Amino acid sequence: MKLKSSCHNVVIVTVLLSMLLASTGFAASDAAEKKSWKQDTALVSQQGTQTIVCALEGDKILFKNADPQLAIEWAMANARTTVVLAGQYVVSDVIDIPRDDVMLIIDQGAELSLNRETEHKATTLRPPLSHLVVLIWNRGHDNFRLLIFGRMTKLSRVAGRPGKVGKPGKKDIYGVIFDGRNKQRTCGVRGGLLLTTGIIDQCLWLVDSSEVQVPIMASELGTDGPLVLEGCDYCKLGMIVNLASTPGGKTGETVDLNGRNRGITIDLAIGERPYELIDNNSSYVDVEEIVSVGKPQKLLKFHGPNDGARLTKRRHPGPTALNVKKTTILEDAVNVILKNEVPKLPDALPRFTVKSTVEVTLKDGSKKVYTKEVEIDVRDGGVKPEKKE
Repeated sequence: MKLKSSCHNVVIVTVLLSMLLASTGFAASDAAEKKSWKQDTALVSQQGTQTIVCALEGDKILFKNADPQLAIEWAMANARTTVVLAGQYVVSDVIDIPRDDVMLIIDQGAELSLNRETEHKATTLRPPLSHLVVLIWNRGHDNFRLLIFGRMTKLSRVAGRPGKVGKPGKKDIYGVIFDGRNKQRTCGVRGGLLLTTGIIDQCLWLVDSSEVQVPIMASELGTDGPLVLEGCDYCKLGMIVNLASTPGGKTGETVDLNGRNRGITIDLAIGERPYELIDNNSSYVDVEEIVSVGKPQKLLKFHGPNDGARLTKRRHPGPTALNVKKTTILEDAVNVILKNEVPKLPDALPRFTVKSTVEVTLKDGSKKVYTKEVEIDVRDGGVKPEKKE
């Protein structure tokens, strides 16, 4: 009985102590964490002709500028998580990621485009890609997380001065590049996340980057090579989807392994009547499954190690292989639908689910359904274990 009484007293003291700490302002660890992520989250929106940055809570304007580029960069420099809310943002120049370990979310209804009338920085590349301009450019920063639920408007070419190499004239525009190139020819970017369900009709590149996750990339614009990897190590790709923009249409490449990658894994790659579902150039990749919606023009393609211009400067040795465990060809597909379920922001923060579903209807009326669901937590930036159906 004495032992029971003693245990009972300990419980009472513990509860009272917890209440006392709470009442005196000493928050529990989970409450402190909650406060911390809220203070470290910025919202970017439009107010008249200005782009403003506010804290997650309250309406105090922390920064404003007529140029959305400067507002977005300021937010990332001062907050770990930046959410760009609905609106049209015409940036004067490339959006540069300012530091390691930040997350940028382009929300539904947000549209980014590059001002045709301004001059733009170009990457330092070897010809013929010397005039490449990138809308969102991560130059050498680790653990950058980019989630795109909105739109990045296509500008195939813009005029302006070139970079240090190449000839004056027009520039090709790409959407995003994780750029880890360096003089040591190593992977200058380590870690990070790229997830897209929005409308993006430019190529997204990972260059000289390691351990970057791409859990979902789901597009129905038929972009040729929406995801390109060069000189990357041990990147994990989840469900990569490239569907045609018109019913019964065709697509180009779904994944372009554009040279000197190793340790790459792909869970599922889906293309619609693809010209090349996966293009492999001097890379080593393991693929769980590839799916062709409709009869493919070509499933897989291999190139030699010196085929074409490259962004990467890496020359790592290693075997070239494309190991596909399962191939599914749905020749009798009559319809395909892509459904993306994304969070309502900022209300869904700090932890939310993103789900993409490809539903293929066959001639006999039956359906094939492919689903990928991931949970994101802005407090640590990681992809949580998948939910089981």
